[in-house]
Amino acid sequence: MRETQLRETVLRVPNAISAAAGLGRSVSLTQLIATWAESSSSPLMFSYLPADDQVTHENFVSRLHGLAAAYFAHQVLAVDQTTDIRAPLLQAAVPRIHAMSTRQFQRAGRGTCAELVFVHGARRQFHSAVYRHPPSFAEQKDPQLHGECIVSAQQMNALLHKVLGALNLRRKDFNHIAPLLEPREAPLGRLLHEAFRNTAEHAYLDTKGHVPSRGLRCILIATRHAHSRELDPNTLVSVRHPDLDRYFDRLHQRTNKLGRKLVFMLELSVLDTGPGFAATMRQRPDADTDDIQCITECFVDYASSKPGPNSGLGLGRLLRQVRALDGFIRFRTSTAEAVFAGSSAQRDSSPMPHIAGDLPKVVGTVLTIAIPLAL
Repeated sequence: MRETQLRETVLRVPNAISAAAGLGRSVSLTQLIATWAESSSSPLMFSYLPADDQVTHENFVSRLHGLAAAYFAHQVLAVDQTTDIRAPLLQAAVPRIHAMSTRQFQRAGRGTCAELVFVHGARRQFHSAVYRHPPSFAEQKDPQLHGECIVSAQQMNALLHKVLGALNLRRKDFNHIAPLLEPREAPLGRLLHEAFRNTAEHAYLDTKGHVPSRGLRCILIATRHAHSRELDPNTLVSVRHPDLDRYFDRLHQRTNKLGRKLVFMLELSVLDTGPGFAATMRQRPDADTDDIQCITECFVDYASSKPGPNSGLGLGRLLRQVRALDGFIRFRTSTAEAVFAGSSAQRDSSPMPHIAGDLPKVVGTVLTIAIPLAL
């Protein structure tokens, strides 16, 4: 292979990334890996891993970005840049994926982060924790029917309770989350259900209506004590808007007033490597070809790429729920990024995200919801 070709197809992935569980970093890196793989005819990854070390291999694929790199690459070369270790890496990932699908959340989590991964082509690609039953062939082909196979918001709330209970959380941290997991209101369950269902309905099929040969979806559930200086819109998002600056300034002021530097955050992220919201929306006969307009429609009630009784789902209600919890959303697909930072005091205004366009094009969709729980 010529050196110019090598530079175009080779990816180097670190064994670990700093703050991988916090504020969408892990899912965003995974989205970039999937984008790289789609743009390369024979994606090759250089790793810093030894050729024969099962423990190191297991640690690497226990992280979402490591699993994604091994899954999407055609070859993964060890640190000797000669030995292809893709097969042993994927084999090392099997027990963890099995643990996720069989609800062994103690084995599926890592520290204060858990990832439920759905891999196209795997025997257990439809986890019983999230799906009422594995979709039939007809339900796989019809995005709307596929969405009906997903468990209810109450069941999603119960899933969150079990996953968070299995993580290595301090009791006082779990106590901050517990009021949001009460079965009667279940705001976190509604958030995750809305995010995953909307994403799943647009993620499973390609733009031609076919099930892709390779694809990955993920639900990431994580908590993190974020330093106030890390909550900087300049580093978290591409969108610039005074509303976002005011939101993060308010978080900083509240921490400073209490003499603290850390904010306890809960992250719920949903990732897919399908065509993405904008590409799916453009399949509608009356759709706008502009990514920003497509994304705007996704967040307006009654805007949907599918006909039928559930065509009014949209993502508008997601914004209202996040605003009630004083959280923020980052939504990245195609060439656009949408960000919404809410305040429970803004109930009189109609929630809409701020959107930036003309960004580097990415595959799939990442939707991250971050909620400050204790200041």
